[in-house]
Amino acid sequence: MGRLTKARRRAAYVISVALLAALGLALPATAADPTEIMPADALAAFTQFTGTPAPQTKIVSVQGQPSFDKALQITVTGQPSSPGLDGEYSLGVGAPSAQPTVKGEAMLATFWARSVTPTASGSGLAHFVFEQNGGGYTKSTQAAMKVGSGWQRFQLPFRMVADYAAGQVRINFWLGYGPQVLQIAGVSVLRYGPGTPAGWPQSTYAGREAGASWRAAAEDRIERNRKGNLYVKVVDAQGHLVPGATVRADLTRHAFKFGSAADGIRLMTQNTAGQKYRDTLLANFNQFTLGNNLKWNHWENVTERDTYTLPALQWGRDNGLFVRGHTLIWPSCGNMPADVCGLRGDPAALRNRIDTHITDEASTLAGKIDEWDVVNEPYANHDVQNVLGDGEIDRWFRLTRQADAGPKLYLNDYDIIEDNGWEVRHQDQFAALARTLKDGGAPIGGIGIQGHFAGEQLTPPADLVTLINKFGAPGLPIAITEFDVGTTDEQLQADYTRDFLTTMFSMPQVTGVSTFGFWEGDTWDPKRALFRTDWTLKPNGQAWRDLIYGAWWTKASATTGSTGSTTVRGFLGDYTVKVTVGGVTKQVAVSMPTIAGKAITVVAG
Repeated sequence: MGRLTKARRRAAYVISVALLAALGLALPATAADPTEIMPADALAAFTQFTGTPAPQTKIVSVQGQPSFDKALQITVTGQPSSPGLDGEYSLGVGAPSAQPTVKGEAMLATFWARSVTPTASGSGLAHFVFEQNGGGYTKSTQAAMKVGSGWQRFQLPFRMVADYAAGQVRINFWLGYGPQVLQIAGVSVLRYGPGTPAGWPQSTYAGREAGASWRAAAEDRIERNRKGNLYVKVVDAQGHLVPGATVRADLTRHAFKFGSAADGIRLMTQNTAGQKYRDTLLANFNQFTLGNNLKWNHWENVTERDTYTLPALQWGRDNGLFVRGHTLIWPSCGNMPADVCGLRGDPAALRNRIDTHITDEASTLAGKIDEWDVVNEPYANHDVQNVLGDGEIDRWFRLTRQADAGPKLYLNDYDIIEDNGWEVRHQDQFAALARTLKDGGAPIGGIGIQGHFAGEQLTPPADLVTLINKFGAPGLPIAITEFDVGTTDEQLQADYTRDFLTTMFSMPQVTGVSTFGFWEGDTWDPKRALFRTDWTLKPNGQAWRDLIYGAWWTKASATTGSTGSTTVRGFLGDYTVKVTVGGVTKQVAVSMPTIAGKAITVVAG
């Protein structure tokens, strides 16, 4: 019969897949032939609807596209049920898989989309999710979508987070962005198998390349915004100028905050493991946040507070760390003590319960906190505001200031710079709330932007600049409060860590970048950590250190001239300056917090 043609080989493969599927088995994935896990007619499988009124769907013909000739047209007629996150996923349409999947295996989701009738924002908006079906909704990948009238291809390499039988995992499109008409086509989810198979495309981002144009502009901003001139004049005991003196200036702590969340219990555990945890924190960060210990439920655990929380805060102070407080109120029923939402039928009692808590915690910690996340994630968490009104947020800031006059007070939220920066509705609500608070005289001192990135959709550095400039418009400082990169591609993770830090460090509005955990043994998502369980440094941790303690760490030497003076240009922060004259060294501590620089006179001898 001779050799099979490519078309016949492919047909034979498809028949094999169909036969194995009928037997309830999965064809082992190979680099050459990944396995399709969605039904043969994937568009017809979108029969799972959520929300009221449910999205309307029909299959329509498409002309002029080489990859497909039909599309699923989705019409959304209703508004989200609320202005919060529940609005996004309150409307949706889903399709279950037809094949099983295996935890850890390489996958590739592909689809095309276009907007027929845009949302009020002017674009088609949706959110692609590949998740557990009919239960816990555990997600293996997700991505925001922003589309125009032309067809746009989305391709998302990812790994499965769990084993699923056929039908136990699904594609779901969140559609709660307001009335619109979308078309979806070419839907596919391929199973490539274990490891990193040849032919499996890798995630990346625009601007990753070494010669990307954004890099030169960022380095210029860093030079202008993160450095100052340290002017050193050396005199002897009689006040005479001393030429030829050797001056050594060593940075000891950045003015910019490079921080991490940490656990108070681990910090205060007095054993070898606790010592390693403390030493690693001090060696890699100049700021820390207690990730959970200051949240309302934990604060009211008096044993935890007295035994771990307060001692941990004092330990941070004693070791020269900046301290962030997270968070005074996270205003949803699931994130407050159980009795709080039981008071929703009595607004006065609810208000009093919240006010008492804010005043108690903020006043107890007066003088111990440099920055407070007063309110966390109000876009998605608004059970309290639904009862008492949005004006309560203003009151919460004022109550905090009354209890402690010292710290900067922040409004903190997520999905502001993530997802390619496409979560426009969330951004707009966040920006409007910050501006309302400021314009209304609330003592808001800064904007907290979280920065939990998914490896499948990393916002390009050039777009990060645009977003930071947008949110810096009210004139409020910006802190990146919970940065991490969720991917098993450690080189991608390291490269984005490098480029994200470079971009943020270059922006004058940004005052710091903090991760939300640093060690795999104690963080919300181990793959995002900087250190492995055995404390070895991951590539993203190396990228962190290479910048902060390498490229951005000043160690400079100079010699005074005939005027007894010299100038050292260095990064803003605290310095140890050593002046040596005739073999005798004088050491002084100097702080240079702003680009105005610092002038000092050292009396040698």
